[in-house]
Amino acid sequence: MACALGVNAQQQVLEGDLLFAYSSTAGRAISDATVHDSTALPIYHVAIATWIGDKLYALEAIDEGVVLTPYDKFQERSTSKGGMLIGRLRDRDGVDQSVSNAMEHLGKPYDDLYMIDTQEIYCSELVQLSFVNGKGQRLFPLINMSFHDAHGRILDYWREHYAKRGMAVPEGALGTNPAQIANDPAVEIIKQQ
Repeated sequence: MACALGVNAQQQVLEGDLLFAYSSTAGRAISDATVHDSTALPIYHVAIATWIGDKLYALEAIDEGVVLTPYDKFQERSTSKGGMLIGRLRDRDGVDQSVSNAMEHLGKPYDDLYMIDTQEIYCSELVQLSFVNGKGQRLFPLINMSFHDAHGRILDYWREHYAKRGMAVPEGALGTNPAQIANDPAVEIIKQQ
C-alpha cells in the first residue's frame, strides 16, 4: 500500500491543482481510447484538489456522482491501481472561481454515457465546465471524442457499453477526457506518485 502524503507534503498541493489517476489496467477502456501515444501514461481519471479548512479533498465525478473525497482516500485508490499525477495551472488567475464553479456541481449524478449538455456529469467534464481563466473564459476546449484504439478501431468495450443502452458509440461527438486535460499546455505536471 502506498504511503499517504503527510500534512507537510499535502500542503504542497494547492487549491485547484488537478489530480490525475493512471493505470495500465484500471480505467483501461478510457485510456485505450484516449491515449494513443505509447510513451504516455494511461490516464483514466481527473479530480480537483480543494482545501476545506485544514483538510484536503478531491472534488470528483465518480459512480456515486460529484463528491468530495478525502485526499488520502483518493491518493490511496489511485496509487493502488497505478499512480497519480498532480497538475498545476501555469496561470492561476482563475483558480478560485474555477473551484467555486466546480463546487456548484456537487451532488449531480455521474454520466456514464459521457455526453455533454446533460444533468449528469463525468470527471473531465467537471473540469472542462468549471475551469476558467482570469477573464472568466473556459480554459479547456471541447474535443471530438475518441472511443477507438490506436488503429482507429472502435473498442469492443465501448460497442457493448453503448449497445446496452440502445445507442451507437458517439465517436466524434464533442466532449473531453482526462488525458486531453493532462496534456493541455495550460497544465504543468508538477509531481508523479
